[in-house]
This record gives sequence, C-alpha cells and structure tokens, in this order.
Amino acid sequence: MGSNGSKSSTAVLPDALPPNWPSPTDEDLKVCPNRRIVVNGPQGYFFASNFIRTSKYTRWNFLPKFLAQSFHPRKKMANVYFFIISCMQMIPLITNTYGIPTVLMPLSFVIVVDAIFAALEDLARHRADDHANSSTTLTYSDRTGSFEETTWSEMKVGDFVKVRNREVIPADVIILAVKEKTAIAEGRAYVETKSLDGETNLKMRRALKSTLNEIKADSDVTKIGHGEVVMEHPNKLIDRFKGTFELTGDDKEVVDPTNVLLRGCTLRNVDWAICLVVNTGLDTKIMMSNTESPVKTSSLELRINVEIKRVVFYLIIVCLFGAGGNFVWKNQEMLDAWYLKWSTTDADETSKLHETDFKDYNATGDFLLSAIVQFFYYFLLMANFVPVSLYVSMSTVKFFQANFIESDVNIYHEETDTPTKVRTMALNEELGQISHIFSDKTGTLTCNIMDFRKCTVNGLSYGKGITEIGKAAYNLQGDAIPEDVLAGEAMSREHAEMHKQPHVNFYDQSIRFDLVGARGDEQAQALEDFFTVLALCHSVIPEVDEETKEVHLSASSPDDEALVCGAKFFGFEFIDRKQGIATLRLSNGEKRSYQILEMIEFNSTRKRMSVVVKVDDRIELFSKGADTVMIPRLSEKINQEKLLDDTCKHMTAYAKEGLRTLMICKRTLDPQWFEDWHGRFHTASVDLNEIEKRLSGEPNNIDLLAEDLEMDFRLLGASAIEDKLQEGVPECIADLANAGIKIWVLTGDKVETAINIAVACRLLHPEEYMEQVVIAGGESVNTKKKLVEKLIDSIRQFDEDVKQAGSADLVKPRALIIDGPSLIVAMEPEVQPYLLRFTQCCKAVVGCRVSPDQKRQMVHMVKEKVLGVKTLAIGDGANDVAMIQAAHVGIGISGQEGMQAVNASDYAIAQFRFLRRLLLLHGRWNYRRMSKLVCYVFYKNIVMAITQFWYAFQTGFSGQKFYFEGGIQLFNIAYTCFPIMLLGIFDQDVEEKMLLKYPQLYNNGIRDAFFNSKVFFNWILAGTVESLVISIFPLYALNYSGEPNDRQDLLPSLWHYGATSFTLVVLVTNVKLLLNQYTFPWFCMLCWVLSVGSWFLSAYGMTNVLLVDFDGYKVYEDLMRNHSYWLCILVVTVGLGARDFFYKGYQRAFHPQLHHVLQEIDKFGLGDLNQLEIPLPPQPHMLMKEPLDDLPEEVEVNDDIELMQRVRRATRTVSDLFHLPKGLGHAYDHSDLQTVIEERNIVLGRH
Repeated sequence: MGSNGSKSSTAVLPDALPPNWPSPTDEDLKVCPNRRIVVNGPQGYFFASNFIRTSKYTRWNFLPKFLAQSFHPRKKMANVYFFIISCMQMIPLITNTYGIPTVLMPLSFVIVVDAIFAALEDLARHRADDHANSSTTLTYSDRTGSFEETTWSEMKVGDFVKVRNREVIPADVIILAVKEKTAIAEGRAYVETKSLDGETNLKMRRALKSTLNEIKADSDVTKIGHGEVVMEHPNKLIDRFKGTFELTGDDKEVVDPTNVLLRGCTLRNVDWAICLVVNTGLDTKIMMSNTESPVKTSSLELRINVEIKRVVFYLIIVCLFGAGGNFVWKNQEMLDAWYLKWSTTDADETSKLHETDFKDYNATGDFLLSAIVQFFYYFLLMANFVPVSLYVSMSTVKFFQANFIESDVNIYHEETDTPTKVRTMALNEELGQISHIFSDKTGTLTCNIMDFRKCTVNGLSYGKGITEIGKAAYNLQGDAIPEDVLAGEAMSREHAEMHKQPHVNFYDQSIRFDLVGARGDEQAQALEDFFTVLALCHSVIPEVDEETKEVHLSASSPDDEALVCGAKFFGFEFIDRKQGIATLRLSNGEKRSYQILEMIEFNSTRKRMSVVVKVDDRIELFSKGADTVMIPRLSEKINQEKLLDDTCKHMTAYAKEGLRTLMICKRTLDPQWFEDWHGRFHTASVDLNEIEKRLSGEPNNIDLLAEDLEMDFRLLGASAIEDKLQEGVPECIADLANAGIKIWVLTGDKVETAINIAVACRLLHPEEYMEQVVIAGGESVNTKKKLVEKLIDSIRQFDEDVKQAGSADLVKPRALIIDGPSLIVAMEPEVQPYLLRFTQCCKAVVGCRVSPDQKRQMVHMVKEKVLGVKTLAIGDGANDVAMIQAAHVGIGISGQEGMQAVNASDYAIAQFRFLRRLLLLHGRWNYRRMSKLVCYVFYKNIVMAITQFWYAFQTGFSGQKFYFEGGIQLFNIAYTCFPIMLLGIFDQDVEEKMLLKYPQLYNNGIRDAFFNSKVFFNWILAGTVESLVISIFPLYALNYSGEPNDRQDLLPSLWHYGATSFTLVVLVTNVKLLLNQYTFPWFCMLCWVLSVGSWFLSAYGMTNVLLVDFDGYKVYEDLMRNHSYWLCILVVTVGLGARDFFYKGYQRAFHPQLHHVLQEIDKFGLGDLNQLEIPLPPQPHMLMKEPLDDLPEEVEVNDDIELMQRVRRATRTVSDLFHLPKGLGHAYDHSDLQTVIEERNIVLGRH
C-alpha cells in the first residue's frame, strides 16, 4: 500500500519530524526542512499513526495523574491542607485521634466524588475517540488490487484512500482524482468544513492535474507510477498548505489548499474521490488546532481563596490563644493541681500509681515547649475551620445548575434545534455578577440573514417601506414616520409573503416597468447591467438537488446570497457554472452564457470583488464593493458627478435605515490590453512567493495588477440589503440596562448605521434623554492631544452636571460613540486613562469600524484596569473569538458564521434574547445560591470547631476533645451536607416571573451584595458567638446523667457535655439553614429531617458499640433518658434561632430590600404587580485601579509619525475629484483567504 510499515520499523526509520518537535530551532529545521512522502512505495521515514486520543486519562495513568492534579498546591489548596492535617494526626506528640488519620475519611470521600466527575467527563472523550478510531474507510490493497474497508486507526501516511459522497475525511489527504456528476471531468469536488471551522457553506476543491485523467477506476491507482510529495511540516493553519507533487518522469506540480481535504470535513457533490494520505492522527490540522480555551475562574472562587487565608489566620490566632492560655495556666495553676501529680508506671510489668515530685521541675522551659506542642494540638483539634466538603459541594451544585440551564426550554431555539450549552460550569455564578457586556452586532444583535431590500440604479431609487432601524432613526430625530412610508412597508411585507422568494423583501412596481423601457432604453439597459453584475460577480456555488432538481445556493457570505437572490427576483437567475462558463436564466426563459475570464476575490483589505467576462466578443469587467474604495476608481473620462451625487444621497438614506450598501460598477476592456494584463496576472497569481506575501499582508504583484485593472469604472448604482434585528433584542437590551449593566456594542459598521441600530435596540435614546458624545470622523480627533482634550471636556461637563444635580443618577446619561481610527489613538498609554475615565461616566458605548483586535483591547482595558468589574463578551463569528476569550465570561451564538465563537466560549446560546433569561434568572439564582452555600459551609464548620475552643477555658486550655471522632468525620458528609446542596440547587428567593419583570433585582450581583468580606465576616461572627452559647450552656444545664432515682449523685462527664454540644451544633446549623431558605419543597424538608435524624441514630449506634468509640460508650443512651438534655436542646436551638428570626423580621419591617417587597406583594396580594413602578438601581461605583489625578488644564502629549500613519491607513481616504458624504461606508465584510487560489481557479474552470 505504499505506507510506512508496521510499528516494528520505528527502530530503523528516522522520524519524519525535525528534532525538538514541536518547537524546533532553526538548526533543527535545517536538518529536516521538509516532510517527504513516497508515492507507490515504502516510506523512508516514520510517521505518526492515525490513532487519536483526546482523553486526559487512561486506565493506567488515571490514578497518579488525577491525584497529582487533586493535590496541586495552587489549584487545590484545601486538599493539600487536609492531607497535611491527616499526616499531622499520625504524629504521637500532637495527635488527638490516637495516631489515626481520621481526616482521610472525608478527604477520601471528596477525592472519590471529584474522581467520579473527572472520569465521567473523560468517558465522553474516550467514547468520541473510540468512535473515530473505529470508523471505517476504503484503502487500496496491493494484495487484492482493490480498495478494502479499513478502520481509521489502521491508516498510514502514503496510503491511497477512496472517500465516497457525504463521507467524512479520515486524514489530511491530497486529491488525486474524483468522479463527478458531469460528463466532462473537471476535477472539481466540494467539501463541507462545518466540523473544522463551523462554516456551513460548501467550498470548492480540485484534483491534481497530473493524476486527474490517469485514475478512472480502482485499478488505475498503481498505474501512475512512483513519485514523491515534498511538503511543509504539520501545522494548525487550516487555510494554508505548501507542497509539491512529482511523479517519475513528470514535472513538479504545486499542491495548494485547493488540492487538499482535511480530516473531519465532509465530501459533497461527487461520487467518490481517490486521495493520498499525507498527515495522520495528531499531525492533522484539525488535531493541531484543538487548543484549549484559557482557564477561567469565577470571581467568587477567587474571593473564597482570599477568605480561606483569613480563616486560616483566624485559626492561627485561636491556636496561639489556646497555646498561650495553656502556658499561663500551667505556670499559675499546675503546681497546685494535686490530681495532676499522679501518674502510672509499668515497672515490673505492673501498673502502679505514684506521686510526682515537682520541686526540681523546670516549669518555664517545659511549659514553653508544651505550649508549642499545644499550638499544633489545637491546630489539629480545630482543623475543620476550613471545610473539607466545600469544593465537592460546589462542584455538585454547579453540575446540577448547568443541567438546569441546558434543560430550560425557554432558552431553547426550536427552529434550529439548538439548546443552550454550558461549556464552563465553573462560571455559573459569574453570570449573576456581570457589570459590562461587550457585544458584536452582525449575527449577534442581528440575524445575519440578508434580504435584498432596496437599490439605486442610474440615479433612481427603488424599493418602498422602512426598516425597524429606519423607524428608530425617525424616533431619534423626534419626527413622525410619513404615512406613505408605512404603507410602503406594509405592501413590501405583503408582497414578500406572496412571492416567497428567499432573501428578498422588496416592493416597488415601478422597477418592473422600467426594466421593459417605461423610462426609456437607457434606464432599462442600466437596470439590465446592474442585475447582470449581481448575478455574475460572486463566488456562490449552485448545488442541484438530485431528487427535486432544484438549485440551492451555497455562499461564503450571506451578502452574496442575498444579491444573487435579488437578481433572480428581477429575472436574472444564476443557475450554473461549469468549465469557466456561467449561465443565467432570464425571465423569458432564455439562457445566456458568459465566459468568465478572471476573478479577483473580495477580502477585508480590498473591500471589493471583480470578475472579467466575455460575451458577444466584448470583454466586460463587473465589480462591486464599498463606496470608500469604489468612488476613487470611477472614470474621469465621462461625466458622472450628478449620478454619483444622487447615488450617494440614496446610500446615505439607506444607511440611516441600517441597510448594508455596495456600489455596483462596470468597465469595458480592450481585448489586446486585457490579454497582456491577463498574462502578467496569471503568472503572479500562481507564484507561491507572491501568494505568501499577499496572505501575510505584504505588498505583492497580485494586488498591484488588480489595481491596474480595477479603475475607470462606470457607475451603475448601489444595492441595499437588510440584516434584521433578532427577535426580542430591544427588550433584552432594555432589561439588561435596567439591571444596571453597561452595554458596549462593537461593530464594523459606519457611524450612522451603528447609531441607528443602537437606537433600534434601545441602547441609545434621543438627545432629550441621552447625551451622545461622538468621537469619529477624522481630523478633529486624529491626534493624541486633540482626543485627550475632547475627553477631558466631556469628563468635566459630566462632573459639573453631577455637582449641580447632586447625584450621577439624576443627570442625563451619557453614551460614547467612537470609531476604529479614533480608537487607535485612544488606546495609546497616554490617552487610555482618559478614555477609561469617561467610559465610566457612560451608560452605553458604541464602537464603529473596529477590528477584532480592537474589540479584544477594549474588553481587556475594562477587565484589567477597573476594580470590581465582571465582563461578558458575546459574538457569533471567528472575529469575536479574541474578545470572547478575553472577557470573564464568553458567550458564543451558534449562528450563520459557523461555530468558531461557540467553540471558544464558556456558554453557547442560539439567540441574543436568551441572554436576558440566562443572566437575570439563572445567573442571579446561581450567584445567590452559591454565595449562601459558601458562607454556610464555613459557618457550620466554625460553629463545630470553635465550640471545643470555648470548652478549653474549663480544662486549663489542655485542648481536651469532647466530641466523638465519628461525629466529627460524619458532620460534613452526613449531618449537614445534603440540605445545603439542595438549597444551592433549588432555592428561589424570588419567583421566575418577578426576576424577569423587575431586572433591577439583578443589581445586587453587580454590587457583590450576596458575597463580600462584610457578609462573610457576619457569618463567621455569628458562628463564633453561637458556638460560645453551645459550649457554655450545657455545662450549667446538664445536672446529672442516668436514671433520676438511681444515679443522681453522678455528675455528667465531659463526653456527656460533648455529645450535648454536638447535638446542638447539628440542630442549630440546620435550623439556621431553614431560616435562610425561601422555598421548602417536600424533598428538601425530607432531606433536612433525614440529615438531622442521622445524627441521633448514628450517635446512639456509635456509643453502644465498645470497639467504635470506647470513650463515649453508653453516653448517648444516658442522654436519651436525661430530661435536662432535651430541655437544653430546646432552649438553645429556639433561642439562637429566634435571633435570626427576629432580625429578619426587623429587616423586612424597617429596612426592606426590593425582593422583600415583591415577595410580600405577591404572597399577600397587596397590590398590582403590573402597575408597580420600581426605580432604576444606582450605577455601581467602580474605581479605576490607577485613578486619574486632577484633570490637567494643558494637555502635554506627543504625537509620533508612526501613530499618524496607522490612523491614516485605518481611515480610508477617497479621491478629491468627488465629494463623499460623511459617514458612508460598506457592508460587505466577509473574507476567505483560501479564495486567493481556490475560488478563482474553480470559477474560471481551470484544473
């Protein structure tokens, strides 16, 4: 099969990868510069197998690897802490457990539960790996001379594989031949890359020229002879591939990305493809691209680490106090304690009491040493200050919270069958604390499903009606929408419903008449040219359904698809493209063919696309692109000033409606000039060096020659397509803003479009309600000094307004609108503090024409330089990945731009409106529940542990333990564990309808109201005080042990006191939980009863088995018959519970919070919730980490030439010949680097 052979050959064959892979040095690459693969022969190198493993663990390394992670000192500090405690328990000098490491029992329970979660998570990866490795494909067998079924894991580099239609590609392969559905072999195949980059559109690929016509059947594989592939080493760049393919006796052929099928993609539209395997297993691009997202930790967990340090410090203070007390007591009291003078001796194997003589005793030295030992003894005694069950409780609760989020049908998108997905459940509570939202626009706020809406041709505008954004523009200006405009919109919608043309929402009957000459032949010809350009100037792939014979369009850009559908709507239907011939079907049924001579693709730098076609011996150049790049290329030889002026006015009107505009132009070329130009362009377009320069953004001959071609255009008009707002976006943004969240919209649109969209989304408001500060438009703010002055003036004006009004909440809210070029200046170190300071004054920020990296910079600026913020970034495309990963919480929308954003996110949703429920409902619930869980878990452990410290005052600070050891170990596992976890999963302080109706309830999370140092300290203080009562009261309440008539002379032992105190610890902590709970479902109450009851049952059982607990033997049986025991339990439990009960009543009566008011209104029907007006919460006051000093009167910053050059490059200037109305921009914003070779060659029919 021409493979690398068996594993036994690894000892002889050199590795195909350079030394020190995957980080080779330059010297290493000199040793092994290329990857060499033999065609039809044994391999000379050893290659990786196609077996993959993405799982973390195997059955052999699970235990050591998991334990190493579980006891990582920085990640699992609590586990390390308790492991050290268990080791200390085995030291005879300080042990209080007879040398038995009893802490290992609860610690082992925690580790086992974590191990189960880790194993379950990894099991899913194992199943996916097994499925992939056991999948089958067809590989060529030299023995049988045919293709045989083989598992993926058995494939090797150098094998020939046969992939059939709709099968998944098993490895990275080079296409040698395909069987197409057309009679003439073009070597054309299509591939769906959804699993690789998330994009659903088909991409074209082609077979190698040297093998395309050589392989027609399976047996032809060996006929191509021997050869060699020399290629790049494995890498994760999915849009690049460099290599050569050479057969013996033939010329070398360049192998580029269009000749390669990558593992994980799906073959489409051909019967089969025969390919050569070049990368396998972990060397494939999809496996090398599987980089993990950055590890994120919630703010609450970071706060827990801080509080743990404080609790440990508190523990050390208590231990020092106990050791010091022991030292003082021994110095002052021990010599007088006659009962301590007696001890036993084992001399002569007999145990006798004898009195110790203290007259020569060195008290101070021995007592000091004893105090040091006593410190560690106390440390062990109260080691449970830090709860061993904390992390496992949190993990369990978060697991169920994540399941509830994923199971919520209200955030499930039925149309696309897309549920909400939790990818990082560690951030569940972070969803309840978001202070800033950074959102993309296209595909996030809008649908990214384009509709052809309006157009202007030869100076005449067509298309009636108005968009939602257009209506918002009228509202912004305070004007009423004209009746004829509203009527036109109604007719447009009705017409769209009647004709059911996908991606078209157009109504204007006049265009139909003008197409047949109602306004003269000139206008009719202009319309025909206009729609011909739309029908031909694109890279859309027509896919014919084999059953229905219908043509489906697959486009890399939704803009392209909308424009092609618009052309079809007016009678210019694109139906096929084969062998460089594009065919249109006109409205009269006539088919018209165009030979495509050349295509220059669109990218984000060029902002235009062009095709050269030949029709009726004429050579025409058709082009479409952004106004900023098309206007300078208009011909000066013909008078187009009035046409341009009219077109620009129409485009401005379209922009105000939020429509995405493109200028449409054409040029007639001289055949001789084109032939000369074409030869030079073809040479440059196949030059790998020029292609590499172009991909790297360097000057190159391809772009220079394109500039020579794309000039002297005749303007035809402009198209306008609509990207509708998603359903529920305005309401969602309004509620999030009312919750106190600041929202930043970052988009590539021009200023006017971005503003109008923001108004339509209810992010911005008219001038009378919100002051808009616009920093955009060039010269006024294109230097550091000018921008700083502008920001300082805005800050001073806001501060002055606040001073006059008395509060920031009483002044007119601010909104900042800033564009990309201005942002380049604003992000300079000297300017950034002023930008950040002003954004703190703003309720909303809109960024226009910003790049993906600028989005990331803005998120990073707020996240790193403002105290107390919690940022959330949401987007749907690959250009949003950097922003999503930079934020505290990243949310991906599974939309039209693929799954890149989803794959990089922490949570995935289908619609922006679901963010409202995710944050206001699930986020708030999760944050409040987790806050309560953490505080309570520390509280109950403080109560249990420090109770023994108070008892030390009665024992000369000896550190005598008076709890049963079994009770200590089961406290966190059985007696108090499950009720708090059920609270963390199910408790609701406010019902669902309330949370969504009154988003102001969310504001507590932004202000960290449920978990902060003050709240945590109050819980710790309450635990300390309550433990004092629990320790002292039984000492005076218990009056005897045993039966009233026969043992009245016996005083209770320390074990009776201890058992009583421990009973109170269990009861008081569980009652405390009930008093902090709002909902009481039957299963929660049953769990509460079982948890408390388990103490009574286990205590009776443990103290009645001599071998289990010798010290407490029969103690609990005595207490069960003791009336004072039950009285003590009743009095202390009710008394301590009453404190919480009355305090909560006082708080509700005199200092109620919003949720208290809503609870009582809803419970007792005190008013109409629909008419209740709740004031907006105050904006959280968040300070900059490096606050600005007093604002300077004179700005002293220096502008450098390099910065000015960057600003000029970002500001797309136009020719001085024509006037460009302010704010015009472009909408065509997709870019596919592979189209450099791929689309151009396939469209032209070259193979």
